[in-house]
Amino acid sequence: MNATDTLRRPAPRIALIPLDERPACATLPGMVAALAGVTVEVPPTALLPRLRTPGNPSALGDWLTRSPSDAAVVSLETLGYGGLIASRTQAATVAGVTARWEALHTLATAGTPVHAVTLVTRTPDSDDAMEEPAYWDPYGPALHRHSAALHRAAVEGAEPAPSEVPEEVRADFLTRRLRNHALNLAALGLLTDGTLTSLVIGADDTAPHALATAELGWLTTWSGWLDVPGVAVRPGADEACTTLVARTVAGLLGVPEVRVAVEAVDPAGLDRIAPYENVPVGRTAAGQVAACGGVVTEHDADVHLLVHTPDGSGADWAVAPASDADRPAGARARAEAVATRAAALLAGGSEVAVADCALPNGADPFLVRALAETGIADRLAAYAGWNTAGNTVGTTAAHAVTRVVAKRAGVLDERAHRRLLLHRYLEDHAYMTRARALARAELNSVPGRHDRVADGHPVLGLIEEELTTMQTGLGLMLDLRVVPGSVRLPWNRTFEIDFALEDR
Repeated sequence: MNATDTLRRPAPRIALIPLDERPACATLPGMVAALAGVTVEVPPTALLPRLRTPGNPSALGDWLTRSPSDAAVVSLETLGYGGLIASRTQAATVAGVTARWEALHTLATAGTPVHAVTLVTRTPDSDDAMEEPAYWDPYGPALHRHSAALHRAAVEGAEPAPSEVPEEVRADFLTRRLRNHALNLAALGLLTDGTLTSLVIGADDTAPHALATAELGWLTTWSGWLDVPGVAVRPGADEACTTLVARTVAGLLGVPEVRVAVEAVDPAGLDRIAPYENVPVGRTAAGQVAACGGVVTEHDADVHLLVHTPDGSGADWAVAPASDADRPAGARARAEAVATRAAALLAGGSEVAVADCALPNGADPFLVRALAETGIADRLAAYAGWNTAGNTVGTTAAHAVTRVVAKRAGVLDERAHRRLLLHRYLEDHAYMTRARALARAELNSVPGRHDRVADGHPVLGLIEEELTTMQTGLGLMLDLRVVPGSVRLPWNRTFEIDFALEDR
């Protein structure tokens, strides 16, 4: 396909049913697709979930089948339950959920490619019940330990130790997991019968020993036995629709699979397991590239994905922010080495993307500073450094793969690329590693627990000021700025943020 042919065709449209209404799930996929001039349509807000209030699955199915789209990207939890949180908290049956998936058969029969994501239920080590069943407060940490004990016992062939969780809570916890695992197996069936074009199976907040890890292993085994193409099993959740949008864009534009070289300046770092995950970050990266429809290669790569690997410090920008002095010895030097390697690849004519996985829930200030001072921050094919390693690598891979696809098709929107790149620097670095801590201090937030912030709270002005200060201080893409008054907290808590960018 050449640029002239593309201009003659109407812009492709993707119908998206996201995991939930947060920007990471509902807005980021469209920002990535915009690089290639592809439009992502999202259902009306009234049909989507609002935090713990489920969306309307039946109406979502009707919207999906009536949407004039060229392809669909669908969260099976949202189509089946009304949202990701609803899949953890609502009563439902396997038969009831699969009946709501009938809309997928309708689309597939009409010839519309359907790409779907389903998730393994998490067991977070927290007593915060904001996104979990009510009994998570106080039994969340105990359930996390019970989950790990059950997995260890199964692996070692031993009896699990007695649990301190009441029997009725354990029963409900395990029954919900059984139902959701059965639905994940049913999703594999939709791939084998041709209803789905591709399927991503993800998991957030995992650990080396956990029921989620056991279930991911079973699903990986089944996908291998079935030997069907188009399935990716890997850690990560909130970025999953974005990776599938990247895959869908490539298919709609007829661009062959993108070849991605995954590397790290500390090669042993790819063997480390990042916090909240259950496999080495190198495997996470390979799974995310596959989810985007790319292929990992060591030669003739279209784009180099540099992974700034976990530093093992135990710091966490959301619950245990680190000062420069708290960082491990050599942390600054490793960050500068990543920037130096990126600069060398760029000088050689390569496309370079950086996945900043040194610390969870935010960017490494050493790395962002080094990228800015080296003068290459705005020359990258992609950058991300938010939440888990899976979220970060998946976002980076989706951005980079879509950029390559758009360039090949002759439709790359450089302005959309720059907006997305700056958005990640501001959200992942300026907000998550600095402004969020300042905002929580201003609010007297309780460490380790979500807070509640009313719409229009004065702390939003403090956040906007910090975003602008950090952007100016680093000299990042000063032709763009945060739209005054656009900063908001989507779930009225400081964990995530949203804002808009505009030309100065």
